[in-house]
Amino acid sequence: MSAPVIGKLGVSMDLSMHRVIEKLIQWSVPFLNVFRRPPVWPFSFDDLKGMDENTLGFNLYVFLNSRGFNYLPKYEVHDAYHTLLGYGTTSIEELKLQAFMWGNNNSTFAGRVLFIIGLILFPTKYKLFKVEIIRGKKSKKLKGYDVIEMINKPLLQLREELCIS
Repeated sequence: MSAPVIGKLGVSMDLSMHRVIEKLIQWSVPFLNVFRRPPVWPFSFDDLKGMDENTLGFNLYVFLNSRGFNYLPKYEVHDAYHTLLGYGTTSIEELKLQAFMWGNNNSTFAGRVLFIIGLILFPTKYKLFKVEIIRGKKSKKLKGYDVIEMINKPLLQLREELCIS
C-alpha cells in the first residue's frame, strides 16, 4: 500500500521541480535581457517557413511552430541551438542543452547557474546530464560559428560538420 504513495510523491516532487525550473527561466528572461546583446536576427518567421525543408532555418520554424511558439526576442540563436542540437523545451531538455553548452565551453554565466540549480533539483538526472556534457566536449566548439550564417545550410550536414551525434 505504501509503494503507490511513494510513487505518487516521487512524481509530484519531480513535477514540482520542473515547475521550479520553468519559473526560474520565466523570471530570469526579463532580467537577462538587460544584459543580452545578441546579434540582430535578420529572419522573419515567414522567412524560416519559406526555406528549404532540410535547412536549419526551416527546422527552426518547425521546432517553434509545432510548439505554438514564436520568437522570444533576443533568444532566436538559443532556439536555433535547440534545433541544431536536437533538444526539446521541457525543463530537463533545457538542462540537457545547458549541459551540452557547458561541455562545449560555450555556456553563458546564466546558463551555468541554471544548470547548477538543475543539478541540485534533479540529482537523479546527473548521469543523463553527464552524457550531454561529454557530447558537448566531443563536438566541435560552437563559439567559432555564426548561427545566422548557418541558417540556410542543411541541418544534417551541419550536425555532421560539427560532430554532433
